[in-house]
Amino acid sequence: MTDFAERYDAVMVPVIFRPWAQELLRRVPPQDGQAILDVACGTGAVTRTIAETGVRPASLTGADMSAGMLAVASRKAAQAGIDARWVEADAAALPFPDHSFDVAYCQQALQFFPDRVAALTELRRVLKPGASVAFCVSTALHENPLLTAQADALQMHVGDAAAQAVRNICHLSDAGEVRDAFTVAGFHDISIDKVSLKLSHPDGRAYAEGALGGMHTGDKLARLSEDGRQRCFESFLSGLGPLFDGKAIRFPHVSHVITAHA
Repeated sequence: MTDFAERYDAVMVPVIFRPWAQELLRRVPPQDGQAILDVACGTGAVTRTIAETGVRPASLTGADMSAGMLAVASRKAAQAGIDARWVEADAAALPFPDHSFDVAYCQQALQFFPDRVAALTELRRVLKPGASVAFCVSTALHENPLLTAQADALQMHVGDAAAQAVRNICHLSDAGEVRDAFTVAGFHDISIDKVSLKLSHPDGRAYAEGALGGMHTGDKLARLSEDGRQRCFESFLSGLGPLFDGKAIRFPHVSHVITAHA
């Protein structure tokens, strides 16, 4: 799992997760003296981006259910001189006292929580009254051509399970459904905006190997021969059409950005 987390951090974080972290911080800027929670933190992209702003929080905490992700997050933070704690925890069972945090961030994870209302209710419990949150969640597959190309290539070369793993990234695309979950969980002042970021990677083939061989699908792709893997990568790049210029990829990534108060 640590190998996967390393690949995720090297390939996916710079291209997708750091830009979305920057967008979340633009919407809800962190401030000096705050206790900050990074929910479903992965390898710590949001936490590291907060540290880059130069703010001096009272505490930085990342929570994730993957020990492998947290191991990479801890090592990367230590290398950067970031004082943060990393806690292995399910989003629906956070091991923190009531009213512990001033602000929380969560990117591209809400769609994977088995019980979204339970996780949001638990998050509200550990937030101070009036605390701010900022989330982002991918919109529909047809609005995200990179993910469409990934799903199509995996469907062709690996099978339905691998393709569905990518489609699931976009399965919480209804803004009304998202709003309802936050409302039922007790949040207020809920704002949902559709945002499109222009993202890129200078080496499309390197991205293909890292992305298709990583998040949710790496175990399935590993069953292919090397020739089969390369054919899958070529199908992905071909499916991008003009978004791949033969070397680099440049693509829109569309998500709902949600802000609210506890």
